[in-house]
Amino acid sequence: MATLKLIQFSGEIPRMIPRLLPESASQRAENVRLDDGGLTPIRKMRIEHAFEGITEIKTIYKHGDDWLAWDKIVDAAPGPVAQDRLYYTGDGAPKMRVSGTVYPLAVPYPTGALTAAVTGTGTGDVITRIYVYTWVTAFGEESEPCPASNEISWQSGQTVTLSGFASTPTGRNITKQRIYRSQPSTAAGTDFYLIAERDASTGNFTDTVAFDEFAEVLPSREWNAPPAGLTGLTTLPNGMMAGFVGKDLYFCEPYYPHAWPEKYVLTMDYEIVALGAYGSTIVVMTTGQPYLVVGITPEAMAQEKLELNLPCINVRGVVDLGYAVAYPSYDGLVIVSGGQATVSTELLMTRNTWLKTSPATFVAGQYNGRYFASYSYLEADGTASVGTFIFDLSGNTPFVLRGTAKADACYYDIPTAALYMLMGNQVFEWDALGQINEVMTWRSKEFVLPAPSSFGACYIEAQEQLTPEQKAAIDAEIAAIRAENEIIFAQDTIGGELNGAAFGVHPVNGDELTRLYPEEFVQVAIYADSELITTIGKPNAVVRIPPVRARRWEVRVNGTLEVAEITMASTVRELNLV
Repeated sequence: MATLKLIQFSGEIPRMIPRLLPESASQRAENVRLDDGGLTPIRKMRIEHAFEGITEIKTIYKHGDDWLAWDKIVDAAPGPVAQDRLYYTGDGAPKMRVSGTVYPLAVPYPTGALTAAVTGTGTGDVITRIYVYTWVTAFGEESEPCPASNEISWQSGQTVTLSGFASTPTGRNITKQRIYRSQPSTAAGTDFYLIAERDASTGNFTDTVAFDEFAEVLPSREWNAPPAGLTGLTTLPNGMMAGFVGKDLYFCEPYYPHAWPEKYVLTMDYEIVALGAYGSTIVVMTTGQPYLVVGITPEAMAQEKLELNLPCINVRGVVDLGYAVAYPSYDGLVIVSGGQATVSTELLMTRNTWLKTSPATFVAGQYNGRYFASYSYLEADGTASVGTFIFDLSGNTPFVLRGTAKADACYYDIPTAALYMLMGNQVFEWDALGQINEVMTWRSKEFVLPAPSSFGACYIEAQEQLTPEQKAAIDAEIAAIRAENEIIFAQDTIGGELNGAAFGVHPVNGDELTRLYPEEFVQVAIYADSELITTIGKPNAVVRIPPVRARRWEVRVNGTLEVAEITMASTVRELNLV
């Protein structure tokens, strides 16, 4: 006697033929969650924002309450500073956004040296002095110093007058000047020490600061502005940020994102494509082998080349999963974690199947540790295939899910743990709380019996009682549809009358009104030797199956209700004993 029980549902493994799939795996899993053992539909997306005045958007980002968009590939990150600042690269020279205003990230420095002149009569030891000054922004950022002034010989009792201060640059909110002079110190030797801070001015400065009244040492002596071509901005622990130009990996001065000392630069063998990070490890993806760069301070970073030919073929496919960094290569989806890189899709797809999906054009994101890759490619027969792959790589048996939506850009918001997808000029929240369920599709493996057999009864265990959240979502959907229909109905025409609309715009007897949301449902189609023999739409009840003998059996589930178990048996008695 034959008995078939489907529980602990899982996703697709495209590499395997249908009859060799694991018991719980599927040939097709679309718009289904598969994170609780049952078949649970995802929720519909909710529109979050619509952009105006920009087309062909490639990057979106939410900074506070503001949605930002660029028609370029941009890397944006909050800075390691107390203030709410956003730093980004890829849109021309590196930039900083503060309270809605965008500034160049680089702070200009004075290019002309000061002129120092000594007056008066002094006594005692003769000391050689040199002076420099810096610009300081309203945000506390300090520039590199100007070139050193002329040397002067100074004695106690003399006065030094400094001239040659440049006009204050515009566009960077520079408000102050800091003036430093050379000073011998028993602790640190001779260096430049702060003697004054004043409002930015071209006026002369008179140094009357006592010999032993200097403050901190000049911090920006070896700082450099970020290169104009810096891209791939990535945040790291301990106040660090990283970016790259060509083969060179740059680091900012810890907690000073405007300063990128050239002394910290590391060079790779291949052109860098993208950066990612987990813990204190930077994943450097290149056109050749990947690198790992590890350290807690920029002067102590150590690089290691992984001897794996896994180039990154698509910067828009790079995703920080939190526990790892994922990126597409020619051999499959690469996961870098724990100091190793592995092709995580080896057990899911052959190389040919992977390449057929056009991974070089993926638009990727992540949600709940899963890798989302929106795709668009042509099947062998010329049919367009469009949607989103969802790779679950967290368990012992990885699998693939599918979504019907295709994103033009993705953004994962860490504070709210929400994935946003851009479609056209509209931003949608994926699987949004408070939304009604999508219609899911799940098709089982092909079960092959030792000999032709028949199943006589089926039981579908499903959730018929709606949760308060689900009921509220349905009520809200119905209210929205009614409100929209009232607006349409108030017009002169609803498009359903004779000659009310062009031919083919509406179905027969149709119009512009939206039908009210249908009831929650589930349908289970049963196939025997590839032929549909029955469709069951009644959950939580024993339903008889037509007496058909076959060796190959499959089950396809469609619906909006959560399904916990599907059981088929030769007789009702056997079904009850299962």
